[in-house]
Amino acid sequence: MTSLDDLELELRKLPGVKAAGFDEREDMLLVQLHLGEKIDAPEHPVPIDASRIVARHIEERTAVEIVRWRAIPTPVGPAPADATPAPPVAAPDVDLTAPPPAPAPAPAPAPATDTSAAGEAGEGRRARLLAVLAFPDTDELEVHLILDGRRTIGRSSSSNGLLGAVEATLGAVRELGSSFEPTALWARELESDEDERTVVAVALGSVVADAPNDYGIAAGASAIDAAARSTLDALNRRLAQVL
Repeated sequence: MTSLDDLELELRKLPGVKAAGFDEREDMLLVQLHLGEKIDAPEHPVPIDASRIVARHIEERTAVEIVRWRAIPTPVGPAPADATPAPPVAAPDVDLTAPPPAPAPAPAPAPATDTSAAGEAGEGRRARLLAVLAFPDTDELEVHLILDGRRTIGRSSSSNGLLGAVEATLGAVRELGSSFEPTALWARELESDEDERTVVAVALGSVVADAPNDYGIAAGASAIDAAARSTLDALNRRLAQVL
């Protein structure tokens, strides 16, 4: 494996990268990049460029995680010294000789509700996308997911484009232990004038007869990144029920 110092030096040359960190584990190397608030240009997305740089330097399994910083709004300063102070509030007249009023009866307790199931099916049980890595030279595409600290990798052919990203995401979901195996029906890039991100919608077919299809839509730094996020958008509610 190449020197991590050389890899860090090349990663820090990418636009907007403030810091780069590494975590060497038994089965993979985790690369974490910290970006400023300014997003990268659409023709050179930092996640894709960083993945290609890491692929050139590292031969073992890797995962690239992007952390974007946000500017903290400036707090409002103190009032000017010559500002007119608010008038004091007069205390209400209280007759200390009168006995205190009888306390109001306590309200009936609300019926107990078991919220543990709702918590398990909430955000804490949703798979999160770590990285989407494309290697055109070897026609490979990888999707890295994490759920409750467990990381999985799904693979497909990068030449399959958006459907390849969907299939790789489904492969990573199966590694999480899901009991259903949906199929990729279609993935389409949508027009968006809101920002520089790419928006993709996907449709997944269910293995259960007569069951409705699952649909998802999400934005990402690239088309394949948005396709992977859209697949999770279509699956996460169902995953929360079966995992």
